This record gives sequence, C-alpha cells and structure tokens, in this order.
Amino acid sequence: MSTIKFVPRDPIKPIFAIKLSPTIHRVLETISEEEKKMELIKKVLKINPKRVIALKSILDKDNPGTMVVLFDYIYDIIMPKIEIPYNEDGVFTFKIYDIDFNKEINIEELLKL
Repeated sequence: MSTIKFVPRDPIKPIFAIKLSPTIHRVLETISEEEKKMELIKKVLKINPKRVIALKSILDKDNPGTMVVLFDYIYDIIMPKIEIPYNEDGVFTFKIYDIDFNKEINIEELLKL
C-alpha cells in the first residue's frame, strides 16, 4: 500500500481590481448567470479567458457598482475557488483602479508592462 501526500497550492492573490463603468454595471445586472457575466467581462476588457477573475458588487459614494478583481493565476481545466481578501475593517487589501472606458482596453497587455 502506498501513501499519497497532497501538497497544498499557494493561495491565489489578487493583482488589482478595476471599477467598472455604470453602463457595464447595469448590463451585468440583466445577466443572471455568473459564467456569462465573467465571459462578457473577459471579452470587453480583453482578459485571458483562463485568467481567474471575480466580480464584486460595491457601493461607491452611495452608488451601486461592480468591480472586477484580477488574480495572478491562469487555470487549465477548472477555475479554482477564490476569496477576495480584505482587512478587519472591511477594506480591500489590493489596489482598485478607475479606467477610461472610452478608450481601447486590453488588460493582458497592461499586465505585461
């Protein structure tokens, strides 16, 4: 009989988050399936289809919104379970950016810089 030793993977860490435009937020509200929302965001922002991302509902100055959190992991077959880290005060522990949605956006190109 042999013994299998499981080696835990390092935790997946967020690189940064992007606050989505109000228009994209409203479009996402009309989609009920999480997978479809993720697929749309990856196409719009030109994110690698295999990159781990998460969508988080937020309040920005009492206005509802959505942010997309990009993680430092690209999966092969199944997207791993993730947690969006925050401190004891409920503040996210990574940078959140506003971007100009009137210009061409390619997140994977930004990550190469």
